[in-house]
Amino acid sequence: MISIIIPVLNEEEKLANLLQELKQIEDPISFEIIVVDGGSQDQTVAIASKFAAVYQLKQANRGAQLKLGAEKSSGDILWFLHSDSKLADYRQGLRQIQDSLKDPRYSAGYFQLVFDSQDFFYRYLAKTSNLRARFLGLIFGDQGLFTTRQQYEKTGGFEEIPLMEDWRFSRKLWKQGKFYQLPITITTSSRRFRKGKIRTHLKMHKIKLLYLLGVPPEKLVRRYYK
Repeated sequence: MISIIIPVLNEEEKLANLLQELKQIEDPISFEIIVVDGGSQDQTVAIASKFAAVYQLKQANRGAQLKLGAEKSSGDILWFLHSDSKLADYRQGLRQIQDSLKDPRYSAGYFQLVFDSQDFFYRYLAKTSNLRARFLGLIFGDQGLFTTRQQYEKTGGFEEIPLMEDWRFSRKLWKQGKFYQLPITITTSSRRFRKGKIRTHLKMHKIKLLYLLGVPPEKLVRRYYK
């Protein structure tokens, strides 16, 4: 079985569409949907409860949410999915996730990232993100990372940190085997860049640099949301 784990925070606008599409899948592949909320103040929890098993934390912490979702799941494959991500065909995605992880050379996999905008800036971001995952072993959350439960437990899984949790986890997986890039695109929202594309992009690179220089995620998260 595949466990689809979705961390959320105030996602009432995006979450309903995603969960409805997942629930409409007609396929013999068995899957479950787990939503982990980080203290939403809107209708996110009420919406999620109609479609999925829902767990709540009092405070948003992406690493802790992903960790809790994995602990509560029962599948032998774990797929970590963002609520603002979208596949054209979820049934095909589930099938290819399952097939790709049958090869023992691969410890994890991801989808080809695209943004919901054809602007050159977003095409550049998507291209560099896919190259980073392929050659550097760094999969970020919006690329739909998936792995087996065996690999997840072998690496120790996600850490309870509010930022850079995907960086740390994917680096541990990279040491266990290759990453499989599925020939399917996953579309993510460009909303995080609406306050300024270049400024936001540079801020994200600055945070990564500070992380590499030893600044802990607990301090970086304040810069990220500032």
